[in-house]
Amino acid sequence: MSAPGTVELPAARHHFSLAPGRPVVMGIVNTNPGSFSDTVHLASLDAQLERAMTLVGEGAGIIDVGTDSGVAYGPSVPLDEQVAAAVPLVEALVAEDVPVSIDTPYAEVARATLEAGACMINDVSGLADLEIARLCAAHDAALVILHTRVGHKQEAFLHFDDVVADIEDLFEERTAMAVAEGLDRSRVVLDPGLGYSKHPADDVALLRAYDTFIARGLAILTGASRKLYSGVITGAPPTDRLPETLATVAAVRRAPGFVRVHDVGAVRAYVDAAVAADART
Repeated sequence: MSAPGTVELPAARHHFSLAPGRPVVMGIVNTNPGSFSDTVHLASLDAQLERAMTLVGEGAGIIDVGTDSGVAYGPSVPLDEQVAAAVPLVEALVAEDVPVSIDTPYAEVARATLEAGACMINDVSGLADLEIARLCAAHDAALVILHTRVGHKQEAFLHFDDVVADIEDLFEERTAMAVAEGLDRSRVVLDPGLGYSKHPADDVALLRAYDTFIARGLAILTGASRKLYSGVITGAPPTDRLPETLATVAAVRRAPGFVRVHDVGAVRAYVDAAVAADART
């Protein structure tokens, strides 16, 4: 019997039972060189696959493959190069029965990687292109809808009269749009967009509002790793923000879903210890 509040997420050939307090750890592997918080660029397929399998060994339940960094500086990687880099990695991970998510706002990349066996598209544009919803529907894949109000590779700190209300409005609108394109609502994953187009104070406000998002009854993805808001609080640079990452995971752990992180082993250990502590109380 599933725990109360568990969300069942079908995602192509995979199925996730997402219980409150027990987030699935999503490990990050980037095929592009531009991520602000990566400590090293994995330039070859062998290096990327080795890293991914290491993260699986450390407890990642899904690998999120990034093909084009969202940072504002530097150009986008050409789409054909994104596809050429991502597809072999997806195929290799699928052959190992590892669930794969693709971090992309581009329908061309989504199409190629879904055909290669990816089970989830992590759409960092907030569904700016409805073709991505149609592709996920056609492949029975899950779709992450992220809250942002700026375009891919655009940096902005916007003013929100009520950031939580704005997140809720986007979730309502874009979920309805995805369903209208044929995607089953049960395959929608919501990401409040920690760090996307928001001031640090907005990030703190949305972290405190997770019960509002949980009430929608859908899986929730949190990009918890090395976030700016936490660096503003502590002064630590991105690669030294493991304690801050763990604090963010602690803040959202009650949500049924995923936490997307670089430091998989440490986060998995924290979650396991926290679950054990819960069981003793």
